Amino acid sequence: MTSHFLPLDLLRQEFPATENAIYMDVANQGLISRTTRTSMDQHLDNRLNGLNDEEGMMQLVERTRSRFAKFIAAEKDEIAITKNASEGINIIGNAIDWRPGDNVVLCRQLEHANNILPWLQIRDKHRIELRIVEADSGAIPCDAFTKAIDSRTRIVTLSTVTMVPGFKTVMEPIAEACKRVGAFLLADASQSVGILDTDIARVGVDGLVTSSYKGLMGLYGLGFLYCRREWADRLSPAYLARFSIDLGDAPESAPIFDSVKLRAGAPRFEIGHYNFAGVIAVYASIGQLMEIGTLAIEQSVTSVARRLASGLLDLGLPVCGGALGNHTGSIVALGDPAALAGSRESDSRIHSLHEHLLKNQVIVSVRRGMLRFSLHLYNTSDEADQVVALAKNWLASRKLHSQGGGSHVVYKHTNG
Repeated sequence: MTSHFLPLDLLRQEFPATENAIYMDVANQGLISRTTRTSMDQHLDNRLNGLNDEEGMMQLVERTRSRFAKFIAAEKDEIAITKNASEGINIIGNAIDWRPGDNVVLCRQLEHANNILPWLQIRDKHRIELRIVEADSGAIPCDAFTKAIDSRTRIVTLSTVTMVPGFKTVMEPIAEACKRVGAFLLADASQSVGILDTDIARVGVDGLVTSSYKGLMGLYGLGFLYCRREWADRLSPAYLARFSIDLGDAPESAPIFDSVKLRAGAPRFEIGHYNFAGVIAVYASIGQLMEIGTLAIEQSVTSVARRLASGLLDLGLPVCGGALGNHTGSIVALGDPAALAGSRESDSRIHSLHEHLLKNQVIVSVRRGMLRFSLHLYNTSDEADQVVALAKNWLASRKLHSQGGGSHVVYKHTNG
């Protein structure tokens, strides 16, 4: 996608939150821009005054479908509009014709609960096998995934970027292994789409889900499901509603008789009416992201993330993943990867540093015992340096405190 990055000082004016705080919590919730905020004014005014432009809104739904398709280099009929990533995962999981003995492959330690719970339910309902791949020092291990895939594998599911520690997943070998046996590769891209450049052909997945309120800078209650056309046309939706059905030239209010025809492609998975406010917001925000260029956004974000990680490493803090590498994307996490599996209690020092940063207007999160910094296009190298300086001050204050009577505790950095 074309890159022509805006000057950061102008860009940051679109995000008022950056004026008084360092916002590094995109993996939890992204900021919306002034442009996105004002894009909803007309719709809200119409609702306030009882005006209904449903036809215009339905046209915007289709333009939004087309815009997101272009954003990830997919086709329009490969996109379904959903409530969120979780709904997209459930849609695919419940559209498969399961047989006892089929299996799903996933890395439970590194997935969000909403990419685990559907498979537990399907396991119990259809008597399938869950093949659990163990994380490798906080990373999704490609070799272990490919070895777990066999002729009875129906779905392989993973995150393009994990929620924590936030490593990028190497997708290509897993995609090739899925193609060899005809398994469906389903990716949760909630932590990458909108931040890292996404080309669906390059990623190599059959399905991809995302919500709009993180990297896409939209609202809660709106997401997207990409489903490769060849797969979508042979999957059977678990639920049907008016927008799942091809009504031809008939109006939406036309009666339904004994037979129905599913819509072609991914739109057959859409249930009920649309979140119009969410559609308006994400149409505007994706437009901004496309104007700036996702290649430029990825370059900027990963540069700031690497600067932050490098500075924290220089302080001797336990940056998960150690030395910078291809796994580094837009997320930097501090802590012990053992905490991800629940095998070790959360380190109280992680919470202490978190509190110190919050007191100094640095907004970050603690997830699964790790302190997570997650970035977007509005973050700067200067902010990374400020965070490193605050961490240095925190270390110094702890040292003074320990010399005053407590035991002297020092972080030891490991490459795990």
